[in-house]
Amino acid sequence: MAVNNFATNTGIKDMLRISFPMMISALSSHFMMILDQLILSRYSLDAMTGAASASVWCAAIQCAAMSITMVSGAFAGNYNGACKFKLAGSPTWQMIWFAVALFALSIPLSFLMADICVPRNLASEGIPYFKILMFFSPVTGIYYAISSFFIAINKGSLVTKSILASNVVNIVLDITLVFGYFGIEQYKGAAGAAIGTVVAWIVNMLILFVCFLRKDIRQKYGTDYFKLRLQKMKECLKLGVAGGIGHIFEMSSWGIIYYLLAKVGKEIAMIQSIAVSVNIFMAFIVSGLEKGIMAMTANLLGANLKEKISIILKNGIFIHLSCTILASIVFIFFPEIITSNFIHFDVSQEVLDQTLTILKMVLIYFLFDGIVWVIAGVIEGGGDINYTMVSIAVCLWFLGAVPTFILSKLGMLSIELTWTFLIASVVTIVGILYHRYKSDKWIHIKV
Repeated sequence: MAVNNFATNTGIKDMLRISFPMMISALSSHFMMILDQLILSRYSLDAMTGAASASVWCAAIQCAAMSITMVSGAFAGNYNGACKFKLAGSPTWQMIWFAVALFALSIPLSFLMADICVPRNLASEGIPYFKILMFFSPVTGIYYAISSFFIAINKGSLVTKSILASNVVNIVLDITLVFGYFGIEQYKGAAGAAIGTVVAWIVNMLILFVCFLRKDIRQKYGTDYFKLRLQKMKECLKLGVAGGIGHIFEMSSWGIIYYLLAKVGKEIAMIQSIAVSVNIFMAFIVSGLEKGIMAMTANLLGANLKEKISIILKNGIFIHLSCTILASIVFIFFPEIITSNFIHFDVSQEVLDQTLTILKMVLIYFLFDGIVWVIAGVIEGGGDINYTMVSIAVCLWFLGAVPTFILSKLGMLSIELTWTFLIASVVTIVGILYHRYKSDKWIHIKV
């Protein structure tokens, strides 16, 4: 059987070469999410916390779309590894059509759920942000379908360039609209940040879509075969839909946690906003690593080189631990680098000390969460995205959201206890996914 040389790469240098463009892409993508927080923190506390409360719920649809549509990358990687290049474009198109269909869900949700999802004390800024982001959330599904295709065929640099361009758009629009520069004052605050983010999503998606239909890509990978193929869509959905539902439950657990903490007070909501934003920002490392590992695993399986996958897992964990050690220098010795970028309001020393404590807990969470996504990258490369997402969702709900809800009802809720539960949940997920990896039950795609 013909083997694509890309499929034989398993070393640390090879992994970094493949994953680094994805890390830069994820950094840019995640930066787009926290940019709203950084800019809104300079506008008002209400805008910052309101947008944070809304974004978690919108992320439920975005992450569900991502989890399902990125299955196309697993198929494309397998076809690429087996040198069946002409088949790689079709599953991507099926996931594009699926993402378009999600507008039938996101549009009514944007109008019907805003008052329910956003805490009443954050409604003035949170509801407009929720409506705009939720309405356009499926755009991210189209983007992830195409980007996972390019990652799978070792053209991740295109993804990097598109995200960098869209981030420039986001920065300019966010600053202009949030502060009402050039006389554009009707979208000041969180609504302006939401508009900037949505326009950046669309720019990002359009750049990749044009590249997807480029002549050389069309001729080699059959990306002009846009016909709806229900059987192929069913194959993709069979591998991804449970994972998408798992993502909805995962992000809804974060949304409930934020909602309950926000009811304690705006200062606690601010600390949680900072903690979640920092965690999202750092996740660019493991997000890029996960996608690189997924592409490498899919290619190895397509080339019948399964025995090399254990090397990928070990190298991925080594890279993540090295990055965690570097990050700990900032968290432990120079935490003011983080706090000074988010806190622009008068807060007591007690609140500042509490923020520093939570940041250390975020670092611990990141340590184990990174291991989760390294293992998940391998499992997802075999097409078993459902198992990873469902496992993560169940653990976050029953070890994170449910205990937080119980403590809230008992009047004993604190942000420190909440993050203790979150750390316990992510440690549990590591054990569950590693057991799945050892079982070999995660290999679902055959070529």
